[in-house]
Amino acid sequence: MNTQPFVLILLSSAQRLRLNDGTEVTTGFWAEELVTPWQILRKAGWRPQVATPDGVPPPVDAESLDPATLGGDYGKAACLGDAVRQITDLHTPIDLDVLTGKDLDTLIGVFIPGGNGPLVDLCQTASVDRLLRHCVAAAKPIATLCHGTAALLATCGGANRSPFCGQQVTCFSAAEESATSLAGRWPYTLENRLRQEGFRVSTGAPWQNHIATDHLILSGQNPASAAALTHAFIQRLPSTPTPKGKHYEC
Repeated sequence: MNTQPFVLILLSSAQRLRLNDGTEVTTGFWAEELVTPWQILRKAGWRPQVATPDGVPPPVDAESLDPATLGGDYGKAACLGDAVRQITDLHTPIDLDVLTGKDLDTLIGVFIPGGNGPLVDLCQTASVDRLLRHCVAAAKPIATLCHGTAALLATCGGANRSPFCGQQVTCFSAAEESATSLAGRWPYTLENRLRQEGFRVSTGAPWQNHIATDHLILSGQNPASAAALTHAFIQRLPSTPTPKGKHYEC
């Protein structure tokens, strides 16, 4: 499937999030949390590859393209929408279940954006557990962003202890969750769940850039952390190809 070193962008394919009051809302990946890392990685010379747990195309959370969510910035909303449409890999993602040994050999790192989708599928999928354990065993960097950190929960609860227990991570904080329209209705509070599973959770001021780094994992708290996290992630890649020149950025 891949013969050249590549970075895997792992996205949720979940389309609905069931809340603790029994209602459901549409979900997907958060546009800025994919677009920013994608553009920075491409500018650095890497060719990212999109994967989902089941090979189903990942949906974008419509709210993440709403100017009202972006502080009324219509230009940014339009730019993000254009950028998402230009990522053709979203239409034909790699099926994580069929990622072969040879593909895993050429994979050099994994980046997991957020949105609410990871709370549904990435947190409990066996192939996600397998992928993350491979990265740990082969010393390949892993970066999680916002609710993408829920993917680490896939390594918990089984017979084998999670290799991430005791590691410092960050995620969309409880304070930030309480300030959203889903306040009080989240299926679980990711910050609290991670603490319960033995992670050391570090959070910064709501909506501000905050990243956490540890031996096995790098993580960012929210969309504002996307750029800093991506640059830190690139520093851990085994090598950096020749930059391809300037790229349009949102």
